[in-house]
Amino acid sequence: MEVKRFIRDYWDGRGSSYDKSPGHAGFEDLWEKVLSGLFMGRKRILDVGTGTGFIARILSRLGHDVVGLDISRGMIDVARKKCSGVEFVLGDAEDLPFEDESFDAVICRHLIWTLPNPERAIREWARVAREKVVVIDGKWTDNSITTKIRKIVGRILISVYERRNPLKWFHYGKKIKKSLPYYGGADMDSVLQMFRSAGLRPKVIDLRWVREMQMKRVPIAYRIVWAGRDYFMVEGLKL
Repeated sequence: MEVKRFIRDYWDGRGSSYDKSPGHAGFEDLWEKVLSGLFMGRKRILDVGTGTGFIARILSRLGHDVVGLDISRGMIDVARKKCSGVEFVLGDAEDLPFEDESFDAVICRHLIWTLPNPERAIREWARVAREKVVVIDGKWTDNSITTKIRKIVGRILISVYERRNPLKWFHYGKKIKKSLPYYGGADMDSVLQMFRSAGLRPKVIDLRWVREMQMKRVPIAYRIVWAGRDYFMVEGLKL
């Protein structure tokens, strides 16, 4: 499929530089605090869209048995070098290579925006989970002029900070973007509806405090880009 192939190839090329951004691989103390109260006892957890294994590594350190799945071999290769004690699998978040209820729980962070079929993905996550599905996400952008100007200025500054080509900030072309329903980020109401449709009973956990703590620790370039973003976690229990 053209869209999936493009997405896979794009992230293959980002694997080596992905962790330069604090939004991707920073603030381990904050994320450990978020994750430590989610799963009681030792659980078998699937981290979907694991990227370079940031969430998987924290969950493993908290004592869980973790499998990280990603469509990108470039990301998986980096994750395997960074994370001992975690199994990493190459695979599609919308078509999981696992039997029903193979895991106690499924978790993903910052993934829905890059999925062509997020409803199908969440049904798949519910299928392989015995207890719950957890999504950490947010609405990253809108179409206002103020937001667009802030993004352009902030991204130029971040590109200097991370030593990235600013032209490569624009992840996908127009054709690919049209295939991604939540390219600008997922709004909470849509995520709740997808959870209910997948047979999950959702509960919203506000993560604005995480963003507020992050904003205090990052250079101004990130504060410009991150300002005004919604940030939330949805925990969906199997019915």
